[in-house]
Amino acid sequence: GPDGIKLEAGVKWSVATVDATKIARELLGIPIVNTAMIGALLKANEVVKLESLFEPLKERFGRLAERNINSMQKAYEVTVVREGAK
Repeated sequence: GPDGIKLEAGVKWSVATVDATKIARELLGIPIVNTAMIGALLKANEVVKLESLFEPLKERFGRLAERNINSMQKAYEVTVVREGAK
């Protein structure tokens, strides 16, 4: 399984990693990781389409939406997902 995690035999697993703090600092100027983590979540498990969140983010963040959307997209692009079974 993933490094440092003990799993029972036959267990399927997946782990997604991203440096959300780095992305937030670079694109937002502050270490608030909310939208970056949404991007990572959607890379790991696409419960909704990434693009479907653009309009709600624009409504919520107004003029700050573009930076939050960029943060979410960047995290989506660079998130690494590992899957396997023990």
